[in-house]
Amino acid sequence: MEEVLSSMDRISNLPEPILHCILSFLSFKQVVQTTVLSQAWERAWRTFPILEFDKTFFNQVPSVSCNNKIEAQLGDEKLSRALNYVEGTLRTRRREMIRLDKFTLDLYELRVKEPGPFVDRCIFSALESDVKELKLALPFHTSARVVDTRPGMPSVDAHNKRCYNLPQEVLCSKSIQVLALSCCKLQSLRSVKLSSLKKLCLTSVYAADLVLESLVDGCPLIEHLSLVNCLGFNTLDLSGLTKLNEFKVRNCLEVLWLSIQTLNVKTVSIQLSLPCEINVASCKNIKFLTLRLLSLKDEWLCSQIPNFSFLENLNLVGCDKLKSIKISSLSLKMLKIFECAGLIEVKIEAPNLSIFRYQGDVVSFSIGAMTLLETHLSFNKNNSDIDWYSEYIGLLAMFHNVSKAVNLESYKGENADIPEDLRQIRSSPFYGYNNLDFVINGTRVRVAIKNTIDGLLWISPHLRTVTIKSFYSNWFSFKFEFSYKKQAVYEGGVAQCCKSRPISCWRQCIEQVVVEYTSNGVNNVKRSIFNGEDIWEKIDWLADLDTSLAWSVEL
Repeated sequence: MEEVLSSMDRISNLPEPILHCILSFLSFKQVVQTTVLSQAWERAWRTFPILEFDKTFFNQVPSVSCNNKIEAQLGDEKLSRALNYVEGTLRTRRREMIRLDKFTLDLYELRVKEPGPFVDRCIFSALESDVKELKLALPFHTSARVVDTRPGMPSVDAHNKRCYNLPQEVLCSKSIQVLALSCCKLQSLRSVKLSSLKKLCLTSVYAADLVLESLVDGCPLIEHLSLVNCLGFNTLDLSGLTKLNEFKVRNCLEVLWLSIQTLNVKTVSIQLSLPCEINVASCKNIKFLTLRLLSLKDEWLCSQIPNFSFLENLNLVGCDKLKSIKISSLSLKMLKIFECAGLIEVKIEAPNLSIFRYQGDVVSFSIGAMTLLETHLSFNKNNSDIDWYSEYIGLLAMFHNVSKAVNLESYKGENADIPEDLRQIRSSPFYGYNNLDFVINGTRVRVAIKNTIDGLLWISPHLRTVTIKSFYSNWFSFKFEFSYKKQAVYEGGVAQCCKSRPISCWRQCIEQVVVEYTSNGVNNVKRSIFNGEDIWEKIDWLADLDTSLAWSVEL
């Protein structure tokens, strides 16, 4: 019988590295469950070099205070058993002399009393196992190690005194290649020597200027550096990092000076709310650049962009001090300009630009010779003046001339509701498009779908399909498929509703409408077909649809 089972179970006979590869695709619970399959799988687990004690592992442990003492006691006992299991697993790997490829410990959402000693023991065990990838997320407020307050030592405020103080041994590891730290404090008493480190991610970490400088100097091979919600340092000098390929800094509230002087960096993302002096001129090979919530001046942007001969993707978001954006680039392929409140004009000379995204006020645009594959436009409607709609139509016409496809966004569809008086004196801005996507980006707003469709069919007459989507609040999607009569252009006459049109109004020549509707991500698609001269009356139920109740609409 055993021979029959052995012949059937060929997977257990695979080499152990292949079994480890299989385990790497499973959740922690599934990995442990494999130990009952055979001795080979049990051995594979005991030698498995990846230990991830993350939210999935701790998902049964209470993350907030319990309602009564009994529940609190049971929760503490369960958490204590889980923490003991973590330590025991690490001790087994160390005793078996298993080198760890990855160790993750995520305690961020747990009620751990005095986690410092426990975390220290886990870290030292992982270091003794020559861990390559170390990820630590500590509870946001802890009273772990007592921060050294001897004379001459860096002073910290009350908040940082409660942060877990990372052991110095971590910053001198020769084995660590990836280090991700969350909610702790770095206090380096001697030089940092992370000779193998390639990726460093710090989130909600406190580090003084000298500590961060020592950290950067001690990572000569670093390729990826990410700093998010970090405090303690005012300056950030990234010079001499010849291997640096990607850098991100976000919401580090005390940074006043930033300098990136490395030729090889390809991706840079900077989001800083305070006025900050930024020097990125040396990044000659940069391809992806994101500047968010920065106090940039027009002159700075205009002088920096020409330095980046290989720049392909540029994102400008929330840079309210910018008034005139002038971009001249032969390499640029994607450009995004979002909510720069002080903006007055945009000038683009980028012949190879293929995708353009804009969200903000109606401003002056000047665009050089180019052919865009995609254009995504979302103009803020600040008033109902006919002048605003006139400028809006003019911009749509301009982008239509340089774009193969234009997609529109609006808060609740009002940008498509072109006034009837203006329709009589202006030509439709789009011609020749078969498909048009329209996105509602407002939350819990009433959407007049009927008026929106009518407006979109004026903006781009004789569309074959129109898709109206909302990805906010209650998700919904409408897809309209239109069929028209063969003769679209009037012979010897003009439609009375749209006298200025070179082609007939959709109301005069529409033959059939197919409507498909889904909501809240439900796969069930509701479909209706409308025919006849009174099509518009038949689909009148779409008027004033409340997106917060979109799920209840019956087709």
